[in-house]
Amino acid sequence: MVICPKCGNKLQYRKIFFLTNLNAITCQVCSSKLRIKNKEVSSLIGGVGGGLGGGLGGLLLISWFLTGNLLFLGLMVTLFALLLGIPFVLFDKYVKLELQSDSKKDKLPISQQLP
Repeated sequence: MVICPKCGNKLQYRKIFFLTNLNAITCQVCSSKLRIKNKEVSSLIGGVGGGLGGGLGGLLLISWFLTGNLLFLGLMVTLFALLLGIPFVLFDKYVKLELQSDSKKDKLPISQQLP
């Protein structure tokens, strides 16, 4: 369960489903903007899931075209459902959120920040 770091509220799954490394979501209770804290983990989950899904889906599609066996088509549908579910569970467990800061000082590299 993904929780808001400011108020401790559980966030809606439909908001989390569309959360990426480039955007932010708003907590429905405290209205704070939240973004992903550990972007490397999020990228790893998406990259591995996409790579495995594309590779296995391509192999199953080729097998279905060559054999005409509907079993491969059924396996593709099952694989699609798993590849939507498993990364979502991993994202829910391992990705952490933080408050988004809007100040220009936070966006500058550390070497250019003045006290």
